[in-house]
Amino acid sequence: MARPAKAVRLTVTIVGAAYAVALYVSGVHIQAGWKHALSYLPTLLTFAVALWDIWLWRLLGLQRLAKRPWIAGIWKATLIPTAASKIPEGGNRGPIDAYVIITQTFWSIGVRQYTAESRSDSRAAMWDDAPAGTDKTLTYTYTNRPRRELEDRSKAHLGTAALDIVGLRPTTMTGDYFSDRYTQGDMRLTLVDRSRDHSDYASAEQHWRSTLPSDSR
Repeated sequence: MARPAKAVRLTVTIVGAAYAVALYVSGVHIQAGWKHALSYLPTLLTFAVALWDIWLWRLLGLQRLAKRPWIAGIWKATLIPTAASKIPEGGNRGPIDAYVIITQTFWSIGVRQYTAESRSDSRAAMWDDAPAGTDKTLTYTYTNRPRRELEDRSKAHLGTAALDIVGLRPTTMTGDYFSDRYTQGDMRLTLVDRSRDHSDYASAEQHWRSTLPSDSR
């Protein structure tokens, strides 16, 4: 999941810090008065922008102003291929269990999906106002990599997915997808929690089971 905003944020933070150090070394200190204090304003704004991207926008009051849903975390998903999908012989015709891991800042978002047979990673994403009374739609392109032992019937492919998001902190989402293998279908997602450090389907599955009541495991 390429996230150029992370590199940009790191760059502006380093530049801002270097600027502040240069001012200090040259003898410009806040105690010297308002005019000198104002010279630190670019540095303060740089850190403010970085903090906004990482964290501030998620504070409930500011989030209402930003109107950006917070969907980071691990989601339990079900994929439902349509009958018209060109699924090869022996392939999973659904419903397909999956886990979706979303990493998000204000200016960047990455979506990774695990199924028992493959992994998908988003390449580009776009927010848009959603139709039919919903709040936002997140549309993203992705690449899919199947497990090596399944490549004879499940080839690597490209696709596009769209998630309809209602509210600023949803716990459920719906969506749809289609791929260049001529497969398409619907998606249903339920938030598990805000964790994201899950490296494969098995670890995501284990984490999900650990959140269930003991009598449901």
